Amino acid sequence: MTYEPTYKVSLWFRRVLVPIDGSENSMRALDLAEDFSLRYGSKVTVIYVCHNCDDAEVIKKKVEERIGNKIEYELKVVNAGKDSSIANEILKAISEDTYDAVILGARGTSVNSDINIGSTALSIVANAPITVITVR
Repeated sequence: MTYEPTYKVSLWFRRVLVPIDGSENSMRALDLAEDFSLRYGSKVTVIYVCHNCDDAEVIKKKVEERIGNKIEYELKVVNAGKDSSIANEILKAISEDTYDAVILGARGTSVNSDINIGSTALSIVANAPITVITVR
């Protein structure tokens, strides 16, 4: 029996949000989103949420170096201010737009390498109303 390939999965990942913080885990999440874009035609939005956005240009450069012009993507820089958390701003972005999935690093730039999943990733996994893929 021969099976024809189906691309049902492409409907699950039409619009993908990728929160990044410059950590290697978040860059690997970006690599996975790039692969989804190439394989399934996913539209990728990269979001960098920061309290002090002085390093936004460094993050933009890291994204450009990692992806280049292999895929089209949108990059959003969001200043969380002092009254909000990074997780809350990501969840707000999810609720304000129509994303099908979030791909994010399991842990970011925290100093403690013994932690398997960071507080931001844990909050997104627990509270996002859409599919969440964590990358280690």
